[in-house]
Amino acid sequence: MKRPLTIAAVQLPSTAPGRSNAQRQRANFALAETWLNAAGKRGADIACVGETFNVVGTRLTRRNAPALVRRALAETVRRLAPIARRHRMAIVAPILALIEGQVRNIAVIFDRKGRVVGRYHKVHCIENERDYGTVPGDEWPVFEVAGTRIGVQICHDTSFPESARCLTLNGAEIIFWPHVMSGWGDGFMDVLLRSPAVHNGIHFVPVCYGCPPENAWRPGMLIGRSSIVGPDATIIADAGRHPGIALATIDLAAPRVAHWFTRADDWVWKTDMLNDRRPETYSPLVKAVVRQKPRRSGKPV
Repeated sequence: MKRPLTIAAVQLPSTAPGRSNAQRQRANFALAETWLNAAGKRGADIACVGETFNVVGTRLTRRNAPALVRRALAETVRRLAPIARRHRMAIVAPILALIEGQVRNIAVIFDRKGRVVGRYHKVHCIENERDYGTVPGDEWPVFEVAGTRIGVQICHDTSFPESARCLTLNGAEIIFWPHVMSGWGDGFMDVLLRSPAVHNGIHFVPVCYGCPPENAWRPGMLIGRSSIVGPDATIIADAGRHPGIALATIDLAAPRVAHWFTRADDWVWKTDMLNDRRPETYSPLVKAVVRQKPRRSGKPV
């Protein structure tokens, strides 16, 4: 029996109008509303926008960040829950927000009735985020929405293969990856776009931002390429470099099948991969981190 699901990777513009942080934040919410409504009208069952969409283009410091995002969670619920209800569309909404007095990079998960079913808190925060006070999370939750189980990893999380594996082991069938990566070259990014899917036998959905339509993309800009990637690493839909929506209907009942992977003939790869794991040998993964001083390129080790 098929399990069809229509996914929208919503690639918002990488710039928002406005001169002040407050003006840009208001513009970002308006853009998210417009594009999510467009995804809903196109029949999406679940849609995701890019990392911390509410503060794209703002200048964040340890001093101004808490005040700027103090009401971000409430505003996200107020503005996006009606869109989820109107279109009967689950939404993954990544924002920067003040949660219990702490700045957090989170993804808010709405079900098709507009209810908040949970939040994911970014685990691997970069130095820049920590500089303006962002506190990392420490869990890999999975959420049941739109008839499937989803997980979220945010930006730097995908630098660590164990992120997607933890979500897979927790039951995720689809992993959304909102991010703001840029300029590292197509070869590098193509590996990041595909590898979590093929390593874990899940659908993977990267979501970034698009450069202005009047500009040619070039290294240094946000990468774009919001996509829907199948368990065999096939890119099913791709939004390209400019603002747009990658939309595709997948069949969750059609897993990656491997020929002669561990025995003769064709078998479901994910089942065998999970069966063949040897967690008793993976102790190096949980050794304490010995932190090193950051080193500029060209410096001797």
